[in-house]
Amino acid sequence: MKYTLQIQKLLLQGRNPNLHPREKAGLLREAIRIADENEDVEWAVELRLDLIGELNLLSADEEEIAVFAKILDDYERHKELIDESSLLWKYKWIWGSTFDLPDVPLERIEAVGEDYKARILRNGYSLRTFYHQWSVEYIRTRRYDLAKEYIDKMLDEKVDDQSCEACELNFMLDYYLETGQFDEAYSRAQPLISKQVSCYEANLRAYLKLAYYTQKAGMPDVAADLCGRAEEGLADRERDERMVLYMGPFIAYYMMTNPDRGWEHAERCIDWSLRTNAQKKFRFSCDMVEALKYESRPEVRLSLPEEFPLYQESGVYKVDELKALFYRQAEELARRYDARNGNDGYMERLRLAALTDK
Repeated sequence: MKYTLQIQKLLLQGRNPNLHPREKAGLLREAIRIADENEDVEWAVELRLDLIGELNLLSADEEEIAVFAKILDDYERHKELIDESSLLWKYKWIWGSTFDLPDVPLERIEAVGEDYKARILRNGYSLRTFYHQWSVEYIRTRRYDLAKEYIDKMLDEKVDDQSCEACELNFMLDYYLETGQFDEAYSRAQPLISKQVSCYEANLRAYLKLAYYTQKAGMPDVAADLCGRAEEGLADRERDERMVLYMGPFIAYYMMTNPDRGWEHAERCIDWSLRTNAQKKFRFSCDMVEALKYESRPEVRLSLPEEFPLYQESGVYKVDELKALFYRQAEELARRYDARNGNDGYMERLRLAALTDK
């Protein structure tokens, strides 16, 4: 069959490790078009699941959601061909993406969550991932009582193939760090630090944030060790734009200890932030407001893209102007998220980041 050879050729091109996720996504879109044109439903679903993986790296939430909606539609029309359980890991991602879009109403997010919940239950999975997703959202909105309630519910459910214990633990650290329980957070982080539990990026995310928090806690040797682990983990992720969500605290650590290195990371992340989704843009901007409290120089020389709002051909930037820009960016998004969520958790997070007390 000629079309199968066309798809295989595209997939072979996509295995080139030098390709950017955008290029891989383009190849997958073309392969999907061919599969659809030839009514090969099973292959089209498989290709769309692969495309969602690339789109996730690009923070392309709206396209991810649209692609998965087509997968669910195909499943409903061809249940004899598609195993629903094979869709659920990516469905977990898609539900998380709905939270990241501030213009998606909370009622719609809840409806997607209930649909995900029904599907995992009928496929024999526990509610562990359902409770985990809500705990993450309650931490983001600073509803810490609810966050703890849902963490406890999560831990009461069995671990299954939908779960990632390393990711769960990484996000639990946010609860303890943000509620001022540093010792508890550091104690709980040990399995991540030692890689007793691990996944693709949960350990790295822990190193990035804990380098900053251990430095603030007066543990510079521990912070330096975590910094080294983080740098090692970042070594092959120069194009992993998704990391912009987690880099802010690490940049803050370097602003305290080695600002020039901090700006090297910031340059790359600022470029990424121009293309990322609203959630990552908010979090990076908010974190930069906090990080720049530790930069004592009034001006810095940076290599930034022309698309950056404060772009200077000279490469010289005033730190106060950068901080003000990041604050404005975070504030605009915080107001949108808070309007959707019905509280002021995002603005409170930004106000705390901007406090002069270090």
